[in-house]
Amino acid sequence: MASTIHRAHVTVFCHMRVRSRLPRLHLFSYSDARVIERQPGISVLSSNAPDLHNMTRLSPALLILVAILISGCASNPPTGPAYDPWENTNRKIYSFNNKLDEAVLAPVARAYRKVLPDFVESGISNFFSNLDDVTVFANDLLQGKSIAASDGVRFLVNSTVGILGFVDVGTRIGLPKHNEDFGQTFGVWGAGEGPFIMLPLLGPNNGRGTIGRVTEVFSTDPTRFLTDDVPSAVGVSALSIVSLRAQLLSAGNLLNSAALDPYQLLRDFWIMQHRRNTCDEKCRVVIAEPDYGDEDPIDELDELDELDELDELDELDELDELDELDELDELDELDELDELDELDELDELDELDELDE
Repeated sequence: MASTIHRAHVTVFCHMRVRSRLPRLHLFSYSDARVIERQPGISVLSSNAPDLHNMTRLSPALLILVAILISGCASNPPTGPAYDPWENTNRKIYSFNNKLDEAVLAPVARAYRKVLPDFVESGISNFFSNLDDVTVFANDLLQGKSIAASDGVRFLVNSTVGILGFVDVGTRIGLPKHNEDFGQTFGVWGAGEGPFIMLPLLGPNNGRGTIGRVTEVFSTDPTRFLTDDVPSAVGVSALSIVSLRAQLLSAGNLLNSAALDPYQLLRDFWIMQHRRNTCDEKCRVVIAEPDYGDEDPIDELDELDELDELDELDELDELDELDELDELDELDELDELDELDELDELDELDELDELDE
């Protein structure tokens, strides 16, 4: 799935239109600089750091190790609920990503689109998409897919006839772009999804997909072989990010304007797309309601309704008691009136007796 520094309201369209190439901001490792490749926010320079060129020789062993590690991830079927145990933290990161996009990336992407001619912008996008086909091809093989041959030929054609991928010749001759990454491969191998994670700067993912990204960085990511100059490498990564963000400008604010809860809509959409890509739309994919077990909130609401009904009955009983008291008061008043009437009658009789005398 597509991931970049992005506003959440455009990420939905990123998933629909753009493959899961990860535009990373990282420094490339070379034996002279001894620089560790990194994701944003992680300091890197160390004279004692291991050389990643040597580390990449361990890629097959790394894949096996990662596969063992993710086998313990929480399993969630294609029809299971969204597993979001860190929702409060994820929502804060989601808000941070949006604000960063509004302040930095979106304005840069608008300027990028305004300055560059359309054919140049399209060529840059094709170039990075072609680099991503290395990862696609590798995961085709790992999943045992027959389209591996097609994706391999596509990469060769675009890299040669397509002038290093700047021209997408493959699509024109019937070799379409496919979407595969290590997160999907681990899913095909039976690894669970793990929890949903909103990554700073990089957007939505899950435990399995995050491990897949790390695996890609140390194995099939070709961008770190493009240049030996660290500033140039950073520039290439930044250009990849801006290029992808520029493709999403037309998305506007549709997600924020269409949803009462944009975070939940983005999360559920991402999970649905990830599940579809993992099973290649060969299985039924839905997001089920969470299983609350014995603490079903609906049952709790029913209990509250019953308590409300009892409260209403208690209030009615109190009113009935008050009515009875009112009736007794009225009877008391009538008794008093009767007594007064009797006294009046007696007084009248006394007066008559006096007159008779």
